[in-house]
Amino acid sequence: MIRRPRRVVPAVLVALVLLAAAVFVIWSCVDLLLGRPPLVPFDAIAQRAAALHGDELLVLAAGGVVAGLGLVLLACAWLPRVPSVLTLADVGDQTSAGVTRRSLRNAVARAAGSVDGVAKAGAKVGAGRVRATVSTPLGESGDLSERVRSAVGSRLTAIALHRAPSVKVKINRARST
Repeated sequence: MIRRPRRVVPAVLVALVLLAAAVFVIWSCVDLLLGRPPLVPFDAIAQRAAALHGDELLVLAAGGVVAGLGLVLLACAWLPRVPSVLTLADVGDQTSAGVTRRSLRNAVARAAGSVDGVAKAGAKVGAGRVRATVSTPLGESGDLSERVRSAVGSRLTAIALHRAPSVKVKINRARST
């Protein structure tokens, strides 16, 4: 079970461009049917397009821009994104379960915040890694990093992800005045 985020942004951009083109064409057709001049003179555009040759700079530049936009959209569709739901370890043959990144981030932050000497804790869940950031009022943190790593590691073991992420701990110490 790997649920990946939807490609909403590229889809919305393509839809908006197509909608604008459709509205423009319909508007121009209505203008022509009512006997008014269209927004853009189609005759002039058709004559200019007929006069262009395939080896002109304008044609090559426009083709390059369209090809580049197409490649960007294809890359957005094909490149894998970071999964929004992380798979849990298999319990049985038919069991498939997962945990969302937000839930995992909150669980890691709570585990890091439960360690003595930690005033505030936060977490980030990336691809194959978890980063816990803790703030401590202590001037000398000693083994705080190891204790936080141990608490986060035991929490991740209890959650039982299919692939255990690496754990990094960042400590922000209080400034002494």
